[in-house]
Amino acid sequence: MSTNCKVIGHIEQPLSPGDEVQPTFDISSWLGTDEISGTPVYSATDERGVDVTATVLTLAKHTNTTTVLKPWIKGGATRNKQYTVKMVPTTLHAEKQAFYIKYSFREIV
Repeated sequence: MSTNCKVIGHIEQPLSPGDEVQPTFDISSWLGTDEISGTPVYSATDERGVDVTATVLTLAKHTNTTTVLKPWIKGGATRNKQYTVKMVPTTLHAEKQAFYIKYSFREIV
């Protein structure tokens, strides 16, 4: 079994408090002939490494297929923060890789 890391996305526009997005990440090129097995693990941290999973992710709304990751991302709660969402799928062959999305939260006052 191996674990690797890869940044695969940036949300270019800062999100606001009420924003919710569900980006789609096709990881079939990494998977090859393998498939995602079960539910990937999703988590989030701010720029200081503080866990903000409960603030910026809606775990019940994440979806995936055997080749696609679709996290449910919310804007956030604190002005001028940078967030990193981590997605770790496990494959049928017990391989793991961490994929990351980075974005900013800028509350408009």
